[in-house]
Amino acid sequence: MAGQPATDVDVRIGERISAARIRARLTQRTVAAEIGVSAAQLQKYEKGTNRISAIALSIIARLTGAPIASFFDVPEAPAPLTAPQTVDRAREHLLKAADLYFEARLEAGELTSPRAIAFIAEAA
Repeated sequence: MAGQPATDVDVRIGERISAARIRARLTQRTVAAEIGVSAAQLQKYEKGTNRISAIALSIIARLTGAPIASFFDVPEAPAPLTAPQTVDRAREHLLKAADLYFEARLEAGELTSPRAIAFIAEAA
């Protein structure tokens, strides 16, 4: 895109565009015509020399049958929690939410009975 220099991300996207085009058995000229640029411009996109627009990328995804997300880097996912960690974390959040709920009700004057207040103290 005008005014913004290409980066290493553009290079990786370009490599994926080229690979998808080749897998789909499409020529640069065919794809370029579909996105409204010259074959030379498409070649610059594929080399990562120039940035490609989102519209052009979506057209290439449709032409090649590749999901548009396949052109982008996949963010590293955090390691999944094990069941005990998930349960412990959920319990921790639930207790914190309950504390905040009862504290708010106490401050609002909605809990005045000694029995309710004693129950809250025991639960904590």
